[in-house]
Amino acid sequence: MRLGFKEVVVRPIRFVVLGFAVVLAAGQTLAGSAGTIPTNMRVTHDAASTYVSADALGGTGTYSDTTLRRCGTDRRQQNEPTLAIDPRNAMVRTSGSNDYCAIPTNHDAWAGFYRSVDGGVTWTDSLLPGYLLDASPQGTASPVHQMALGGAIAAGDPVQAWDKSGNLFYMGNNFNRGIEDGISPAFRDNTGDVWVATYAAADPSKSATDGSRYVRTVILASNTFGLGSFNDKTGIQVDQASGNVYAAWSDFHGSGCNEIVFSRSTDHGATFSAPLKISSVCNNQGPNIAIGPSGQVYVSWFANTGGTKSLGGNFSEGAAFATSTDGGQTFSMATIAVPFTPFVSSQFSGNGARQCGDAPFACPTGQTFPRFDLAQPSLTTNGNDIVMAFQGALANGQGQALFSKSSDGGATWSTPVAIDAQAKGHQFFPWITAANGRLSAVYYDSRLDANYSATVAPCNDAHGNGYACLGVWYSSSTDGGATWSHQELTSALTNPNFEQFGGRAVPFFGDYIMVSAVGNAVEAVWTDARDVVAAPDSDGNDPAGDSHLGGPCTSSFTTCFDGTGGLDQNIYTANVS
Repeated sequence: MRLGFKEVVVRPIRFVVLGFAVVLAAGQTLAGSAGTIPTNMRVTHDAASTYVSADALGGTGTYSDTTLRRCGTDRRQQNEPTLAIDPRNAMVRTSGSNDYCAIPTNHDAWAGFYRSVDGGVTWTDSLLPGYLLDASPQGTASPVHQMALGGAIAAGDPVQAWDKSGNLFYMGNNFNRGIEDGISPAFRDNTGDVWVATYAAADPSKSATDGSRYVRTVILASNTFGLGSFNDKTGIQVDQASGNVYAAWSDFHGSGCNEIVFSRSTDHGATFSAPLKISSVCNNQGPNIAIGPSGQVYVSWFANTGGTKSLGGNFSEGAAFATSTDGGQTFSMATIAVPFTPFVSSQFSGNGARQCGDAPFACPTGQTFPRFDLAQPSLTTNGNDIVMAFQGALANGQGQALFSKSSDGGATWSTPVAIDAQAKGHQFFPWITAANGRLSAVYYDSRLDANYSATVAPCNDAHGNGYACLGVWYSSSTDGGATWSHQELTSALTNPNFEQFGGRAVPFFGDYIMVSAVGNAVEAVWTDARDVVAAPDSDGNDPAGDSHLGGPCTSSFTTCFDGTGGLDQNIYTANVS
């Protein structure tokens, strides 16, 4: 999840596949940008606005509180967005993020929940019920509220999926950031859980109300103290035919091998099965789920054979894959189905650090950048094809959005090729989906970086100064990935390197962006820094008001940053249909 989240980080041994770059280039047949840049819509309105409660969103009451009112004015960060289009009414869309607007009142981030009824043009912003100071009927009834009262005051890692009856299922995790127990810094009190919330139609006869009425939150698994387990990195999907809800996540352990676990609901999210381990190798994280044409359940994630079961020269890493043909009750033996070298941010630090900034996060290379090392494959189905996309590294270190597909149920996979091969620029955080025979993929791309080098993180010049160079691009294919067309989505480039975290010393830009498609409706969502105000006389990465540069703001808990805009990271969307 976000900076400060306790998690086991896969730091794989790197290897190079000879000739890989040639294969990638050969896979791209169409170049350039098609069409005009679509209108970019801001989802998170946290200036001169207000967030509404689940009570008000569902039309059941008028509850509000200091947290919700403050969320509409405090110009704090949002990142790691999710997006889902309602299959019953494609004008209804929902989104979510790690929303830091709760920090001034609740002292940590919470899961934001956002809803649109006009195809993503305008949005109503709210929070998942249950945050620490939530006294609403929905909040006090939520089991995550009890966890928050016990110290697990943060929530995030949002993912969402609809069924065809107007029900929206929202998955994430709830946690604290850990307290050293006085014996060893390796021992932390990992209170928290993974949860799935259900939002239904306020009026089942009116699809425009789909996903507006909060129903419940169910806890699927809880963290344990010390060197126990920490549940993170969530994935959710719904079988539109059966209505089954499928959830998967990473179970990180303080020692031993982290696992991918799976749970299912056959009663529309009211209850979920006990977690089932489906991974087989040692290091696993970032599951995604797709549904086959006959109800097959496909799950992919990033894995390697390192850790306590390292195989030395037989080390392998890449996209792991498992399948179920009985509605998620049992799964095939997981294997690393598509080996690839991941593109990870640590290659730019000089000391193996995942992200770099000011002291104590300064790195030998002098570069500043957020982490982008979750090389999870996103997964979709397109007819009988299973298609995955992931961020791979070429032999020279350049990051590329790659895809591979299987036409035989995952038994064999095609050689990974680039979705949009470019001679310059890093691509990362690809996400892929499919509808009506069209594959749709989005990804960050720094092809317009004037100082691009394969050995330099995006938006860094030779002196480590930061600037806006990163865009979001969309690629589509109607022939199963044989050819692709491309379109730039962002109307303004963004600087991902603003040091807004860790005491305003290091950047964080989330772990993913997304695209959703239903019928001919396609919408992308991403984290954006266009509204962030930089401090004067800085290296381009310092937020306005930061006391490190003589500004008046010493803490994100005060109202100081409300006025400067230095923390105003937001969520944006664009329709591409």
